[in-house]
Amino acid sequence: MKKIYLIILIVLLAIPLTIFAQETTKVYKVDKSKCIGCTICVQKVQCPTDAIEMKNGKAVIDLSKCIDCGLCALHCPVKAINEIEYVDTSATVEKEVLVEPEETNAIQQSLYVVDAEGCIGCTICVQKCPVDAISMKDGKAVIDTEKCINCGICADVCPVKAIKKLDE
Repeated sequence: MKKIYLIILIVLLAIPLTIFAQETTKVYKVDKSKCIGCTICVQKVQCPTDAIEMKNGKAVIDLSKCIDCGLCALHCPVKAINEIEYVDTSATVEKEVLVEPEETNAIQQSLYVVDAEGCIGCTICVQKCPVDAISMKDGKAVIDTEKCINCGICADVCPVKAIKKLDE
């Protein structure tokens, strides 16, 4: 009977020890379906190691430079950057650089418009636009559709909601 208890005890201790012996690694990954290309994560304030660059209008994290600080995920306005944890049983985790497909010549059009009658000319949207796609003309905000990356920050910061998404 003592042998059975001893075997059970060993098994109960061995399972948690095996699990804790495995190395847990966290990395940050960009969900390309959510990334709007606003470039906020690329700015030095957000990424202290310059591990993020824009490719084909989307953020790409170079895992060989990333220190897993999470600042990019914290500042992403659409939560496209997420922490991913995985268990590595080999105990040696190598970071890799993700290779992105070649750029396409797709034309993107702005999904946001300014209601000129509603715009009060406060310039908050101009100041907050990460790609300088908004300017003022005759005291009203104007969106440059070629520069606009459809991040929606302008609509979020407009105090009178004069900037709206086309489908709303």
